This record gives sequence, C-alpha cells and structure tokens, in this order.
Amino acid sequence: METRPFGIDVSRWQGKINWDIVANNPEPVRFVGIRATISWGYTDGWFSFNWTEAKRVGIIRTAYHVLYPGSDTQRQMDNFFRSIGEDYGELPLVLDVELDHNKSPDHIQAAILRCAAIIQSRSGKPAMIYSRASWVDQFITANRTPPGWLNDFDWWMANYLRTPREHPGPPARPKGLIPEKVLIHQTTNQGKPIGAQSNNMDYNRWMFDLSHLQKYTGVNIEPNTQEPSIEDKIKLLWDAHPELHNK
Repeated sequence: METRPFGIDVSRWQGKINWDIVANNPEPVRFVGIRATISWGYTDGWFSFNWTEAKRVGIIRTAYHVLYPGSDTQRQMDNFFRSIGEDYGELPLVLDVELDHNKSPDHIQAAILRCAAIIQSRSGKPAMIYSRASWVDQFITANRTPPGWLNDFDWWMANYLRTPREHPGPPARPKGLIPEKVLIHQTTNQGKPIGAQSNNMDYNRWMFDLSHLQKYTGVNIEPNTQEPSIEDKIKLLWDAHPELHNK
C-alpha cells in the first residue's frame, strides 16, 4: 500500500501549470492545495484555471484562504466562497493562518473560529487549518494552556529543511495538538517544479496511507502500478535515507 501519498500546493507564483504533466508525474500527485484568496479583496489570478484543471485530471483538491486576523471575517469568507463558487473540492477547505498583524492571541483565535464556523456552515465540512508549530505556539497558545479547540480541526503543518530535500517527517506540532489531527505535512518549499513555470514548488505528504486518503475524501484512487525508472528508484532511496546525505 502506498504510504504518505505525495501532494503539491500552488498559487500564482507557479505561473501557468500544465496539469497533464502534473497528472503524469513519476510519483503520482494525489492531492493539491490551491490558493484562492487573501483577506477580503484579493483573488489569486490563476485560481480558477488551476481549480478546474486539477479536477479535470483527477487530482484531489483543497482551496485555501490566507487569513488577515485584523480584517472583517465575514467579508473575507464572502470573498473566499465567491471565488470558489459551488465546487468545494474533495478535501476540506483550508484556512492559512500564519499572519498576526500585531493582533492579540485572543483576537487571532476569534478570527480563526469565526471563519471556521462560516466554512462549516457553507461547505458542510469543518475547516482544515494550515500553519506551523512555532507560529501557533507564539501567536495562539502564547505561553498559556493550549486552547481545546485546536483538536476540533484537522491540520496541515509546515516543517521543512533549508534545502530542496523533503523533511522526512513527522512535522513539529504545536503544544496541545494530538498527532492524529495532523493530516498533511508540507515537507519543502523548494521542490522541483512539476509542469510549472516557476523555479520551485511546495511539496506535501499525506500523513497516512493511500487508503486513509481515499476513505477521508470518499474518492476512489487507483494505485500506481507503473514500474518506476532506475532514476526514480535512486531518488526514492536517497530521499528515504537522509542520514546518508552528509557522508
């Protein structure tokens, strides 16, 4: 069974993406996060194209919104859902929370929870939250008892090395977050671009096996039966043994 299925996340910074190349990557791209909106006034110029094309080639999708904690949450969510339309994707919609804008932990938490409530009400699914452990510990838990609501959501956690190599995982977790709530690990922000015009691309890993991703999304995923090339086998072995890289 395929373990830790591979995914990418994209925005306008990737330029135009050839999704047929993505769909035929030697290591199957099983899921993708696509930036839709920032705050209440910005829609990613490539969102509609990427959203439609990823669906066409059969890749599991989530759309994400970059939260501005100081801006009106209803206006932000109106922008998000206006941009998405009626197609909410296969994964839960994501709140990208990594900006504090000099707001207090209580203010940031309230903004997250208001947006999450709107996402659940309008999409029918609880939101997923994207962040990194160090940010959550600094701007949400903030040297106090971690709030219980952290474990009400599934999380997409960024934790990568300062190289193009993927972090082997698991990602660091903020205080109070139980391991099984981390579903996606963003493993590098310097991955080789796949079908894109950019110089790099974010890579991600589903933290469980392919059957778990299939059950979670309700999408029937065909396992990869193609025999990898010698080059791909070498790369997979190299990535699987980071302890050898400095020898």
